[in-house]
Amino acid sequence: MKDWVDKVLGFVPEYGRVLELGSGYGRDAAYMESRGFEVLRTDAAKGFVDLLRSQGHRAEKLNALTDNFGQSYDLVFAHAVFLHFKPDELKLVLKKVFDCLKPDGLLAFSVKEGEGDGWVDDYLGGPRYFYFWQAPELEKITSECGFSIIDITKRTGTRDNKWLHVS
Repeated sequence: MKDWVDKVLGFVPEYGRVLELGSGYGRDAAYMESRGFEVLRTDAAKGFVDLLRSQGHRAEKLNALTDNFGQSYDLVFAHAVFLHFKPDELKLVLKKVFDCLKPDGLLAFSVKEGEGDGWVDDYLGGPRYFYFWQAPELEKITSECGFSIIDITKRTGTRDNKWLHVS
C-alpha cells in the first residue's frame, strides 16, 4: 500500500493540496502529511469525522454523492471508497472529482476486484454494499469522465481481497 501511495505522491507538486474522500481513521492522511502534503480529511460517517477532530485534525463530513467538494486540489485520494458505488453513482462522483481538481490534478483510488455486487458482512460490525470492478470497466468509466489512467495495479490485500489501485 505504501508503495502505491508513494508512487501517486510522486506525481503531486511538493506541498500539494489533497482531498481525501473516506478518511476513516486517518492513516493515509497522516502518512501524506508526514510527506509534507496539506490534506483535508473527509468522511461520510460522522463518527469518523468526530474521531479525527478529537485527535486535532481538520476533518469535514462529506457525502461524495451529494456534497460539493470545493476546488483547486492537486490530488483527490479515495482508498476503499468508490467500491461502495454502483457505476452510475461512480460516474457522478468522478465528474465532481474532475471539477474540483487543478488542471494538472490527479485522482487516485482503490476498489475491490471481482464481478457483481452485494451486501457483505465484514469486520466493521455491519453489512456494507460493495460493487466489484474489473480494470476494463474502470478504464471506460474514468475516460468517460475526462480522466486518463496512468496505471492500474492489482494487489492482494489482507484476508486475500483482490484490489485494483488506479491513478
